[in-house]
Parts: sequence; structure tokens; C-alpha cells
Amino acid sequence: MFSTEMLTSRLQKLQDLLAEREIDLAILHYATDLCYYAGSPLPLYLLVPRQGEALVVARKALARIAEEVSLPLSAFSSSKEMAAIFAEAGAGEAARVGMALDTLSYNTVQKLLPLFSRAEMVDLAWDIRCLRMVKSPEEIAVMARGGRIMGTMADLICEHFRPGITELELSAALEYAFRRQGNEMLIRCRREGVEMAGCGVCAAGLNALAGTKFEGVCGGVGLSAAVPFGVTAHPIPPHTPILLDYGLVIEGYHIDQTRMACWGEPPDAVTRAFDVMLEVEEAVFAALRPGATWEEAYLIAAARAAELGCAEGFMGLGSEQVKFVGHGVGLELDEPPILAPRMTYPLEAGMTIAVEPKVALPGVGVVGIEDTVVIREGGIERLTSCPREMVIVG
Repeated sequence: MFSTEMLTSRLQKLQDLLAEREIDLAILHYATDLCYYAGSPLPLYLLVPRQGEALVVARKALARIAEEVSLPLSAFSSSKEMAAIFAEAGAGEAARVGMALDTLSYNTVQKLLPLFSRAEMVDLAWDIRCLRMVKSPEEIAVMARGGRIMGTMADLICEHFRPGITELELSAALEYAFRRQGNEMLIRCRREGVEMAGCGVCAAGLNALAGTKFEGVCGGVGLSAAVPFGVTAHPIPPHTPILLDYGLVIEGYHIDQTRMACWGEPPDAVTRAFDVMLEVEEAVFAALRPGATWEEAYLIAAARAAELGCAEGFMGLGSEQVKFVGHGVGLELDEPPILAPRMTYPLEAGMTIAVEPKVALPGVGVVGIEDTVVIREGGIERLTSCPREMVIVG
């Protein structure tokens, strides 16, 4: 996907981090982390010493890995052979070993611990995610392609909507169109226990208010209790807000976008709430500048929503309320930076962020907007080109 020089630069930054934290060896296993540093999610492990050359370790897909990955490859067919590879890489002598513990199963930990039993295990999950917050021009170009594909959403809604259409049917039409344009469909979300159905959420009216453990304002009801996210098979009623919160993946990189639609004219309360969310989004855009803190954007958004009469229900109702107004996107849908309280880290040019102010209206549904942007020195550049107006059909 990217040049050997770019991958080498990424590995060097990781090794600089290992030196700073006095970690002798990093062992990466998660698909996103492997993709970012090795150029492919196919290896089983990537071993990165504090100094020296990194090594990929695999049991399957060996020919493909050798073709796609420029790093040395060590293959194994038994636990004994894998242990020997780790020993040769210095696992036995390492005093501190770093891993992304947020995605590592207890079973895998039990298998790995004997390989470096004398070492202290250090969690690198947050550090690894933060190292890729600032995107390269090549990464941004890939995401911009995804944004242009998502830019067709309004036209697709108008093309496929018909009276009596269900959430499932409308969503399937959009998903089919995006798939034909190259959407890879595999949405990677790092949060434990959160699964994505299809491309995202198409939820009309009260269905958008259903509670889920998805860390967002609207996760949808889903087609069954076993998959309680996403669309239902319910027909979309007239004069109710339809929230379409979709992720699209191109070359592994995510774009996140929300647009609103309605069959016929929406109630005045919905129109008013939507206008307020557009103003809140503009306020967040203005706050996204290099040097500002992550939390500033959230505090500005919450204050603006309150000034315009949408304090109640801003980013959810009651226990469903979430305390953020945007999040990073890239190889995962939910990356830092997180625009939330107590996040006092500085923003930087090149960060890509999904800004998503939403308001839950009791007895009505959820109304909001979301755009993926990149921070530039002079302000933001919107990567999602779809018109932001509510789509009125019928």
C-alpha cells in the first residue's frame, strides 16, 4: 500500500518510543498495528527491537507475506519453533516487553508469557495509536477518495427512496452502491465488545433512540436481539428524521459521515435541531487548529448547543449520553484524538477527525451531522464532500 521508506520511518518512530520508555522489545499482533508497521495484517506477530531490524513471524500465508512485506520473515509450524524465533529476537533477555494489551486475549498472554518470563510486560496500546494520529499526505489522499465516494449519498437516497421502503432496504441500496465503488466493508473498531453491522446505521424516528453499548449517540435497533445494532426491517414512516451514520473503508482507511433525510417535511422541532447541529459543527470546525487542546472543541460544542437551546439531549439522553463530539479516524474507526473533556493534549496539522454533533429528541429520534476533516495550518479541510442539507424525499 505504502512505500518501504514510509514503513521504515514509522518503525523508526516506534523504536524511538521504545528507547524513550526503556522497552527492549515490542510484540505487535493486532491487524491494524501490523498493517501500519509491516504493510500487511497477515503476519501473526511483528517483533520490533529497541535497536536493529524488525521481524515478522507467521505460520500461514507465507508466500503472500513474503511478496507483500519487505521485512524479514520467520516461519514456524510448532510452538517449539515459535519459541526459538522469539528467543533469537531477544525475548528471553528483554527486561521490558511492550504489547498492545487492549486487544490481546488472556489465552494468548498465557502462551507468550513463558517466552519472556523474566520481563516486565508494558502496555503500548495508547502509545501505538497516538503514533499514527498525524496522517501523511498519502494517507489523506486515500481518505479523500473515500470521502468522494460518500459524497454520492444524498443522490443515492433520492434515487432509491420510495414510500414504504424499510431501513434495511434503503441501507442495502446505499451499501451496494458504495461496495461497487470499492468500499472494503470491514470496519475496524478497537473498542471491546463493539461490532458493526453493514456500513453503519440507518435509523428512522424512535429506532435511533434505542440503547446499545456502542459508544455513540445512535447504534440502531438491529434485525434481531442477537445483532442489536444497525437497521431494522421496519418501514420508514413519513415526517420522521432518518439518521444515516455510515463508515466507508478504502485501502483500510475509514471515512465517517452522517447525513439526515426525511420522507416529506420534518416537524419544526427536527428542522430547528438540525440547524443547531450545523451551527455546532461549524463552531467545532473553527476550534480545530494546531495547538488547541482536544477538549476545547468539545467544550465549545457543548456551550454552543446550550446557547441555542439544545443542552438537553446533546450527544444523547440520560445513560445513553456520551461525552465527546468527535474522534480520530484512520485505519480504525475510533482513533485518537478524542474531542472530549479532560483531553488536554494538543491538536496537530495532519490529524483526521470525524466531527459528529448530534442531539436526541425525546419521543422523536436523533438529529445530527458528521463530517471527516483534516486539520491544516490554516484551518480544516473537509474530506466528506456530500452536501450537508437534510435530504427531503417524496
